[in-house]
Parts: sequence; C-alpha cells; structure tokens
Amino acid sequence: MGKLAVELEEDFDHAPPGASAMLESLRGIGYSPPAAIADLIDNSIAAGATHVRVDFEWRGSGSIVRLTDNGRGMDRPALVEAMRPAGRHPLEPREPADLGRFGLGLKTASLSQGSLLAVASRVENGSIEARYWDLAHVADVDAWQLLRGMPAEIAADADILSDRPHGTVVVIARLDRMLGRELTDDATDRQRFYTLAQMVERHLSMTFHRYLEGPNPRLVITFNGDDEAQRVIPWDPFISQHKATAPTPVETIRHSGGSVEVQGFVLPHRDRMSSAEFGKAEGPSGWQAHEGFFVYRGERLLVAGGWLGLGPGRGWAQNGIHRLARIRLDLPTSGDLDWKVDIRKSIAVPPPSLRKRLQALAENVRRDAREIFAQRAGAGTRKQREQLVRAWAPVHTSRGVSYRVDRAHPSVRHALDAVGNKRQIVEDMLAVIEATVPVQRIWIDVSEAADSTAAKAGPAMSTEEAAALTSLYHHMRTGLKLGADEARARLMVLEPFSSYPEAIRKLPDEVR
Repeated sequence: MGKLAVELEEDFDHAPPGASAMLESLRGIGYSPPAAIADLIDNSIAAGATHVRVDFEWRGSGSIVRLTDNGRGMDRPALVEAMRPAGRHPLEPREPADLGRFGLGLKTASLSQGSLLAVASRVENGSIEARYWDLAHVADVDAWQLLRGMPAEIAADADILSDRPHGTVVVIARLDRMLGRELTDDATDRQRFYTLAQMVERHLSMTFHRYLEGPNPRLVITFNGDDEAQRVIPWDPFISQHKATAPTPVETIRHSGGSVEVQGFVLPHRDRMSSAEFGKAEGPSGWQAHEGFFVYRGERLLVAGGWLGLGPGRGWAQNGIHRLARIRLDLPTSGDLDWKVDIRKSIAVPPPSLRKRLQALAENVRRDAREIFAQRAGAGTRKQREQLVRAWAPVHTSRGVSYRVDRAHPSVRHALDAVGNKRQIVEDMLAVIEATVPVQRIWIDVSEAADSTAAKAGPAMSTEEAAALTSLYHHMRTGLKLGADEARARLMVLEPFSSYPEAIRKLPDEVR
C-alpha cells in the first residue's frame, strides 16, 4: 500500500506525442503547394520583409523550393523557437502586421511538401544561424531532435545570406508530396514541376495583391530571379480601376469580436472589357469560382470567392449567374476565433451576429450583378438601365419566375395594333411562346458561351434586328409623327436596339 500511495501522489501521467508520428500527422493538414508557399510568405511579412524571392529549382529528384527574404532575421534562440511546433500560443496577442496565429505554419506548410525543412537566418551584425528538420532522422530516433547547421545536400542554398546584412532563407527539399509522390529525373516531372510553379505565382499575385499594389508597394515578390521581369504582378479581383466597375459604399460593421469592413463590387459586363481585360479579370480559378466574398485578414487574402454559407435555406451556390458580384470583407488579425480561421488560412465562417447584415448587403450586390450579367453591351449607367424598355417582363408566382412578352413594348404594340380584329391570333401565339421559353436551356448555353468565347469589342447586329430597327423607326416617324431626334432617343432605351447606339445614330433624318 505504501508504494501505491507514493505512485498516486501525482494524479497524472506524462504523455508527450511521439515525434515521428506527430510530424507525419502534421503533414496531412491539407496544404496545397500554393497555400503552403503563401503561408511561408506570411512569416516574411511578419518579420518586416519588403522583398521575398521564391525559387523553384529543378534538380531532378533533388529539386528544391527556396524562399529568401530581407526581413530582420532571427538569432539563435528565436530560430529554435520558430522551428519548434506550436512555438507560440494561438491565444497570445499579436501585432496587427503579424499574419500568424497557431505557431505551426512554417513547419506544417513546408513539411506538407517535402520531408526536409532547413532554415538559415541572420540578424543585423549577427552571424548566420541554421537549423533543420529531417523527417528521416526523426523516424530513426523517434525524438524531437532539431538538427543544427544545414544538410550537405542543400548547404550552398544558405550562401545567399553571406552577402546580406540580415534576412532569412527557407529551403524545402526531398519534395515527396509536392506532386503527390516523390520526384523523378524525367522530363514529365520537370514540366509538372514548372507548371506547378506557375500556379503558385498566380496564387501569390492574388493572395498578396494588396501588398503588391501601387507605385511604392509594401512588398515585392520575385519568382526565380530578382529582375523586374521576375516580379509578381498583383491581380485585383475587383477590377477597381475600370470605369465600368460599380462599387458600393464602404461599410464598417461592429460586433463583439471587433469590427469588419465590407464593400461590394459589381464588375463590368464582358462587352465593356477588352479580351485581355476579360481574361485577366476571371482570376486564377475562373469566373464562377471567384463569385462572392473575398475575405482578407490583415489585408492578406484568406477566401477567394464563395458565399460563406449565407443565403436562405442551404445557402447560395456559386452557379455563375452572379459571377460579376465580388465583395471585399476585411477582418482584423484579432478576429480568428470569431471567424473560425483555420491553420491553413483558407476558411472563414461569419459569426451569427453578422450573418443577417452580410446577407442583406450580398443580396443587393447579387441583384445588380445579375442584371448586368443578363444585359447586353450598350447599357451605360444605372440610370440608363432603369429607363430601359425591355421586351420581356419577369412574373413572380408561387411556382417560381416566368417571363411574359411586354405588350407595352413599342414593337409589340405596333404589331398588335396593325392586325386589328385578328389581335387574338397574335395573343395566342405569344401565349405559346411565353409558356415554352426554355429558361434553363438558355442559361446553360449563355453560361457555356461566356466561359469559352473570347470577349468582343461589342455585339454585332443581326439582319433581322436591323430590319426591325428600320421598320420601327419608320413607324415612329410616319405613324407616331415623332421627330428624328426624339425617335432616336426612344430607340436608345429600347431593347434590343439599345445595344446598337451607333446604328441608331446613323438612321436618316428623312424617311419615305
């Protein structure tokens, strides 16, 4: 009994995780290569870096990824702490410019791509310090042994610090997971490696675009070199400099976890953009994937599209109808718990207290975006759109939305008036057309065409539309006794002729 009593004086057991098992488990968090590299750049920004160079160096099975920054660097204790998993408590307050949270990013992001992570760093007037995690070694000893120095196979990759007063180099080697398996020396893997590098570059141009923008950007990222030609060009998802982009007012919403800033953007119709502008505006993942909210934390992008579970019932889906709707949502770095930001910085969930307001704002942006998407070129400002006389009118019923030919449309009214006592025959025909409009089929065809066809400078008038324009203009001048300028003005806001302002302007002053 005496021995048992001594054993029970401590009512717990020490149960540290197995080193090899834990590190292998952390590799499976789910980083994509682009997300992993972005997470490493977060550390550079937190260290005050103004220039980060990313290198994808093909060396066959010995290929590496290397990041070099000009941040303030780390001395020996700071480097060891940075290499320790969960070196900082996630609830510990951080500076607004610190994009970290869980103390795992450097390790999990790097080891998700390769089994060897080496970091060399130096502070101002300091010597170069280096440490590395070698998962093969950890598996052999099953102990938390952070090795000193640089492995021989990548020792030369730290030499760049010799000519710098301060900064950090991160090297990921033995890339056994970057392409889903270990690399080989063949040409196919080489091509896949560089294709992946291009994907990473596009992701960085989106994720850090607010850091990269402007004549004097806060951050410069270069890819496989330091020259201007290797500079990563920011991708602005809101096309904010385009004259046809329609932003909403900036709104600040306060809640128990702080405050967030929201602004909606309705992007221009494709007919208001050149082919180059349209191709760039769709973004790395395409129009439909980027529909919805762009969520930023400390101006660093977390979520690049989606409706955050908002909307009635099961929430809105990204169906392409609202592809021109993009909403900027800014979170503070202190709001991670409220927004359930994950380790990979790829998820954000709105707190219940904000959902109603965010949904209301999104509904307005979605409505305007859908109107622009459905409208052909030639429409101008919001005021012009509201005055537009359409040939089709939506009818909302308990069974959904149907569409009815607007009898007040001048072309329709002219035809009905012209048939006299046979008007019912035309009405019966219109009723059949209205009952059989293939709305879903039209939507599918338009959506597919929008994704596969290059943007045009403007629509071309068909022969049938040209004939209808001439006929209606003649009726306005001779039947309704309108002057030339007044007739043209009415046609400018009349579908489908509003899409062809130049053709309307060329209508003759004199008619026979």
